[in-house]
Amino acid sequence: MKRILLFSAIIMLIALVPAIAQNEAELKSTYEDAVKLAAAAPQDYTLNWQAARAARKYGDYLVSHEVAGWKDTARVAVKEGMKYGEIAFKLNPTGIEGWYYYGLCVGTYSDCVSIIKALTEGLKGKTQMGFENAYKFDKTYDKGGPILSLGRFWQVLPGIAGQDRKKAEQLFDEYIALFGSSPDASSDAWYFRGQLYKDTNRPAQARADLEKAASMGNENARKLLAEMK
Repeated sequence: MKRILLFSAIIMLIALVPAIAQNEAELKSTYEDAVKLAAAAPQDYTLNWQAARAARKYGDYLVSHEVAGWKDTARVAVKEGMKYGEIAFKLNPTGIEGWYYYGLCVGTYSDCVSIIKALTEGLKGKTQMGFENAYKFDKTYDKGGPILSLGRFWQVLPGIAGQDRKKAEQLFDEYIALFGSSPDASSDAWYFRGQLYKDTNRPAQARADLEKAASMGNENARKLLAEMK
């Protein structure tokens, strides 16, 4: 019986490998197709923000899964996404999508090159404007994405660049108040706030939030909890 169960487990693992690879391939294909469509239609708002979204999704997958060569590949993808996001928000300054996906692309770009380098390239102002405009136009868009993204922006900025943990905490609180009971709530909300609590010497609150995030499958929260022990 044990042999049968072991054999079944191996078969399941083998079956998962192509699925993971296909997911990456699909994201890459979607990104490449979206960029081609946007490049051919520079005056089309929708095609341009969709290119930015596709670039960010592909880049974020590479970063989060640490795919071989992810720093270079993701950097190129999201830098292109930034270009199309900027085209989009210039075409439609009151549209949320261009601003939002531009900001997300910059965030992933920072993962690849470091926040300091992104700041030296002058990206802080546009990123802040992007997330603040997304929040202003529709903070519930993408299941509250603008709230969480703006909070994370204020949290990870270096102190010299204007970090504001109070603003970050208020935004995380707002997200959890609005979406915390939703089955689609992002575990990152509790991970980000738990990290903030830890950095501001509130270990009990930090542990509670990190445990909540970890229970939702957040690996970063698990790692931070392990470091606190």
